[in-house]
Amino acid sequence: MVTGATGLIGGEVVIALANAGRPVCALVRAASHAQARQRLFERLEKSSAFRRDLVHLIDAVSGDTAREMFGTTQWSPGGIGAVVHCAADTKFSGSESVWHTNVAGARNLVALVRAVSPAARVVFVSTASVVTAPAGACLDEDAPYAGHANTYTRSKREAEAIVGVSRLDAVIVRPSIVLSRGVRDRAMARSILWAVQIMRELGDVPVDPDAHIDIVPVDWVACAILRLTEKPALKHRRYHVSAGRGSFSFTQLREEVIKHHPELRGVRPRGRNAQISHRALARLLRPLELYLPFINADVRYENDRLAEEIGASALPPSATAYLPGLIGQVSLREAYEEMHQP
Repeated sequence: MVTGATGLIGGEVVIALANAGRPVCALVRAASHAQARQRLFERLEKSSAFRRDLVHLIDAVSGDTAREMFGTTQWSPGGIGAVVHCAADTKFSGSESVWHTNVAGARNLVALVRAVSPAARVVFVSTASVVTAPAGACLDEDAPYAGHANTYTRSKREAEAIVGVSRLDAVIVRPSIVLSRGVRDRAMARSILWAVQIMRELGDVPVDPDAHIDIVPVDWVACAILRLTEKPALKHRRYHVSAGRGSFSFTQLREEVIKHHPELRGVRPRGRNAQISHRALARLLRPLELYLPFINADVRYENDRLAEEIGASALPPSATAYLPGLIGQVSLREAYEEMHQP
């Protein structure tokens, strides 16, 4: 079973499991089974990895992870071999829905698995950003919670604790910044990269030029989750799914991107543009400043554990190979639209 299957990571996990020959049931918020299937396949068809011959392995059920038993009675005891919990509210701004979805969802996940299939592998998808300090470090999975936190990352810390003490066969997976390589969906592409176009309008931006940014593509993340789901015995209970020491600094990424997008040459770190009005500056910086603490944290996330489990040859590709193409999908107009989402 996969939750959050209409989202960026969840959709690719469904496809990766089906490609491996695994029957998958996706939990989808919908009014009916038919609507759940429709929403699911609308998402899957946006992926370059999806093939129509996988349809017979994939089904959907309507439900809601924020409700007890995920809001459905369609579970058969012992019928679930693994649950990959990707469902999450990723809003950075304060919102009760973030806490409810992420923390109550974790409690409901544990209760459901205990009731229906207590021997099932539980893969809980969290975020590497639950730890963002000390600066300049390559952090391993045992680093204590520290550094900047917002509603989203605090809720993930709490959810990790719930899953961690559940005594289920549970593993916590922490992706770093995930980009939508291989997914033909402009909204998913701009969900993070809109910030680049806003930086373009700002010109000088308050970013540390030497800060490392740990970026990974979603198709690789899904394959790593597949391997951690299928492997009978795991050596650890937490894994970074990250670029680790292969991460680039802001300056290195900027230089690579402007080779393909010279219009972004005006983005200069460490400054605030005095050529635009204070009102315009405030309007542009307000949403951007939700992300700046994570960009400026200057941390990388060690991936040695993952390499040991799935093989060093399966580590992620360089961000410079796909980042320019993804940035090219996001226009300034779309950045403004995303910036003004509630």
